[in-house]
Amino acid sequence: MLYAYGPGPSTGGAPTIRRGSRIVDDSCDIAIIGGGGMGCSAAYFLQRMGARAQGIVVIEPDPTYGRSSTALAAGGIRQQFSTPENILMSQFGFGFLQSLGDILAVEGERPDAGLTPTPYLRLGGPEALLRMAAEHRLQRSFGAQTRWLEPDELARRFPWMRTDGVACAVLGGPREGLFDPYSMLQAFRRKAQAAGVRFVKARAVGIDVGRSRRAVSAVRLDDARSIACGALVNAAGPRAAQVAAMAEVRLPVEALKAHSFAFRAEALSPACPVLLDHAGGVQLKPEGQLFVCAAPSAERAEPAAEHDFDPDPRLFEDKVWPRLAARVPRFEELKLERAWVGHIERCTLDGNPIIGAHPQIRNLYFLNGFSGHGVQHAPAAGRALAELIVHGAFRSIDLSRFGFERILDGGRVVEAV
Repeated sequence: MLYAYGPGPSTGGAPTIRRGSRIVDDSCDIAIIGGGGMGCSAAYFLQRMGARAQGIVVIEPDPTYGRSSTALAAGGIRQQFSTPENILMSQFGFGFLQSLGDILAVEGERPDAGLTPTPYLRLGGPEALLRMAAEHRLQRSFGAQTRWLEPDELARRFPWMRTDGVACAVLGGPREGLFDPYSMLQAFRRKAQAAGVRFVKARAVGIDVGRSRRAVSAVRLDDARSIACGALVNAAGPRAAQVAAMAEVRLPVEALKAHSFAFRAEALSPACPVLLDHAGGVQLKPEGQLFVCAAPSAERAEPAAEHDFDPDPRLFEDKVWPRLAARVPRFEELKLERAWVGHIERCTLDGNPIIGAHPQIRNLYFLNGFSGHGVQHAPAAGRALAELIVHGAFRSIDLSRFGFERILDGGRVVEAV
């Protein structure tokens, strides 16, 4: 096909490509749909590994990130997983966050994501005893300094907690904690922009795939522009399945509505860890002078419409508060300060991410389906995808088990935590 080049009026001199009767307003080496934590991490690592920064375009409709999954995420990082790859990604992520100010500094300005070491505490009932013991051994084998607690030791360590229904507990080590996802996102974005990565404020509405070559040729935007690209990355978070469908690809990712509630209550001593109470069905973390809790998974699993960010005022009183007070009696008295909703992208296949290229569409890459773990794994996942695009293989952590191929052959890599 013939291309005619001319000055691009909307891109400050970038080439305009005429393909038939349609105008392609710009071209790039790599286009990334989604400028949240995953997209910005991938853009940063791509240019760092040698991809031409000016040849990377990040397409993001909302640069304020007002409803971004990254900005609305809880912001925790843990090594307590049942899948080795997730443990390793968290280990890299914690170290990256520790050095964030040095790594992502721009013109002497050092960003700070507020990393605060805080252990996770997982509680399990009798039915989880054998599974959690196996997961604990796996975590220890990869260097996670987790500690097994019997119910009596749990009660001694945290006297403010009732242990009813708890058969076992695992307490995390020093390389678990809390951080500010929005600050991490902005640090990635500023560093990528400083290197020359271009950010386009637009929404992707179409993907052109050549039928003969089976490769993506361009991304169409909602402002009537089209960007030709040598490779395309789907980093669209909860909207990933819709983006994949533009290329006639079925992606097993759905958006879920996740409620969070911030409340004020009497301080706990010793300090409250990040509590994942599988026995009682509640999640809790300290947040400065407040506590933040998440609705239990059964109640938060409502599919999320794209613009539905309205919290359910009955959920806290009917479901969450009773479970909190049952586990922590002091929380029978508290003051609810605010509630909000974020969207998470759940991989319906097995709860693990989809990272890598499509086996038939050779230049279409996926960075999707992190099932609530995306914020903590954004540094490692962005690095991994950049390795795959630049070097043709994973070099740091082998994430090949998370490839798209398992969707086609029905294989599952289940994450149980």
